[in-house]
Formats: sequence, C-alpha cells, structure tokens
Amino acid sequence: MVWPWQRNRGPRRRSADPRVVAAPADRLATPLADESFAAGLRPIPSGRSDAPALWSAADIVGVTHSGEPLAVELAGRSGRLLLAFLNTSCDGCGAFWEGIRHPENLGLPPDVSVIAITKGPDSLPSADVAVVAADIEDVPVVMSDQAWIDYRVLGYPFFVLVDAATRSVVGETVGFGWDDVISMTNPRN
Repeated sequence: MVWPWQRNRGPRRRSADPRVVAAPADRLATPLADESFAAGLRPIPSGRSDAPALWSAADIVGVTHSGEPLAVELAGRSGRLLLAFLNTSCDGCGAFWEGIRHPENLGLPPDVSVIAITKGPDSLPSADVAVVAADIEDVPVVMSDQAWIDYRVLGYPFFVLVDAATRSVVGETVGFGWDDVISMTNPRN
C-alpha cells in the first residue's frame, strides 16, 4: 500500500538548521516515521483472504442513534466486513459518511459489507449521529464505545477489515480517502 503522503514526493531537501537530522535515504519522510507512533498502526497491504490475522474479531454490540439495541454478530456470516470507525464532526469523516450513503458506488469487492461505528451515546450525542446517519439505509450505523475498545481504535477515521468466517482482523488502516481504504479490501496476487 502506498500512503497518500508517499505519492509524488520530490527529491529530499537538506535543512539549513543543523538541529534537523536527515532521515536515512531508505526511509520515506512520513507522519508515521516515529516508530513509537507507528507501532499502533498495522496496515496489512494484501487484503487477501489468506493474509495473516492480526487478532480475533469481536461482535459489535451497541445502539442506533435512536437508542434501539443493535448487534452485528460474526457467527454464521461469510465474506468480509469493513468496519468504518467515524466521528460526526471530524474534517476527514465527511467524505466517508458520503460514501457510506451509497456503498454500491464505492467499488468495494462484492464480498465486503460496510458497517459504520461511532462512539457510544455516553461519549457522543445521539442527535449528532442522527444528523449524519439520517439518510443512510444500506449500512448499519452502530454507536458503541466497546467496539472502539475491542478493535483498538485510537482515532478516526479508522478502518478495520474483518474476515467474518474466521472471526479475524486481516487489515486496518487510517482513512485518508476511499481509494486507500478500498485498496486494503482488494485481493492482490
């Protein structure tokens, strides 16, 4: 996977400031260059069904924005789930909410279903979720603090790819745009 900030990078420039240490030539300058930060991110570039599992996936239990209980159980499911961990007011989340309104137009493989997950009603006003989810019909929108804990989500927009049949997480990525998220779901040779 090529991260967005790795695209169209020009030649490296040296800083006139002697306190700035140049990165080795074999390392790209990225926001994830700090290994202590990057240790929490584990993008799996292949998206193949035979990709190694990162950890076991958990059922998603929460409520809708109207307070109705909603559970997404993995037992008995086939295919893959793309879990979209989103907020209602982040700058980057708007494009993802728009895409979720019409998932058939995203170019996802046919075996991938999308589920949107926000923080739970104790952490995020249900009325805010009701506004962004008002016209979403084909994608469940679950409010669940526990899902954020179970899937080790530290920020948003964040995406987790789950193989439902094996109950395993096979990929995750920070959401920089639908193209990057979808690239995680497409099998590669």
